[in-house]
Amino acid sequence: MLMDEILTKKAEISEYLNTLANAHRRYLFDVQNSETLDKLRKDIHICLNDLCILNTMLVSSDGEGSVKQELDRLAKYSRKIEKLDQQSGVASDLLQQWNEDSETTPQVLLEDSKSGETFTFSTHYRQFLNRYLDNVGISNTSVADLSIESREALNHEYERSASKEPLLLNISLLQSGNAQAQQEIQQLESVLASLKKDQAFIQQELQNQQNEVQSVKAALKSNLESIHRSQEKVLNKLNIVDDTNRQPVDIALFARFSKTRQENNGNDLTKRLAYAKDYVKARQEILTANSKTYKEDLRHAESTRNLWDESLNRIRSLEQLLRTMLAEHPDTSPLALSTEISTVISQLQDTNVSASSEILKVCLGDEIEVLKRANEELMSSAGNENSKKHREPNGGIILGGASPPKLGINKENVTFSSRSLLSSNKANVSAVKAQKKE
Repeated sequence: MLMDEILTKKAEISEYLNTLANAHRRYLFDVQNSETLDKLRKDIHICLNDLCILNTMLVSSDGEGSVKQELDRLAKYSRKIEKLDQQSGVASDLLQQWNEDSETTPQVLLEDSKSGETFTFSTHYRQFLNRYLDNVGISNTSVADLSIESREALNHEYERSASKEPLLLNISLLQSGNAQAQQEIQQLESVLASLKKDQAFIQQELQNQQNEVQSVKAALKSNLESIHRSQEKVLNKLNIVDDTNRQPVDIALFARFSKTRQENNGNDLTKRLAYAKDYVKARQEILTANSKTYKEDLRHAESTRNLWDESLNRIRSLEQLLRTMLAEHPDTSPLALSTEISTVISQLQDTNVSASSEILKVCLGDEIEVLKRANEELMSSAGNENSKKHREPNGGIILGGASPPKLGINKENVTFSSRSLLSSNKANVSAVKAQKKE
């Protein structure tokens, strides 16, 4: 059980004690049920004893829920918050640096343009082409801009003047030029293919390196999110949560750290962490300052419980004494009974004066009041007996009054009834009336 739970339980028990005190008074004066009254007295004892147990837990040196344990817990959370705050700062700065550097990658310039790879390439096909053009003339080739009629006329003239040897030579020149051009094109295509292959490799490596950067950034972001989750867990343990619908523990000791202030912090983790630091520090100061108060509360609770137990023991002993007196000596005078009751009343009054608990004062005051009323009935009965000098044939002493609580004592209820004599609130009215008529 945590300290907050102990404080909450103390508040609940104190509130319940008020309810028990009201019920205790009602069953003393208004309701005839001695068993319930005894149960209420025991319940009051249980509550007072529970308060002693809870206060003992608070002042324990190493117990669960103690002030010391709570201070140790707060110190641990304080260290955890500071550690996570440092880790969060480092991770956040590193991630920001990676984001900025990856988005503004500088263009690398050539260190030395002359040191690059040089491709030497020479062509020879034009030797064959130039010789062919020299032989036929550029105007007689397919590139000349001639009309169809002019080209047909030139072809007829060329056919008349052309001989076999020049024509075959031209074909040979063109075939050699074509073969040479094809060879040189293949060389250029090989160089181009090599360049394209290098470019594809460069693009793949570029993608890999960019993916590596993204992986590093993703890992940094994941690490930062993990730190934030750890910070949230610490805040939850301190009951500093982001849920605006959740109500905090209502303890007067920490009232200034209410939900209103938490709501003002909103959903900003940074603000809630700053608030948590102030909260932990203030709570440590409050607990340290009030550790003596808890010890005083324990002393007060133990004193209240012990005084209540002593008072109940006196009341039970009085009830037993009166039963014994009437059982052994049925002719016991009301004055003798009144003397015993007066003694207990005096003892309870002394206890009530020394008591510091308001609940104890109220409950003991009610017990004293019911004893006083019973005593008044006995004294009234004694006065009537002295004046009338009359005793009932059955030897019983019948006492009664006009207002509750009313007390009836005779041999029958002493011998056979087990209910508390002092808790009875019903008068033997008919017996009293019969006695007066006689």
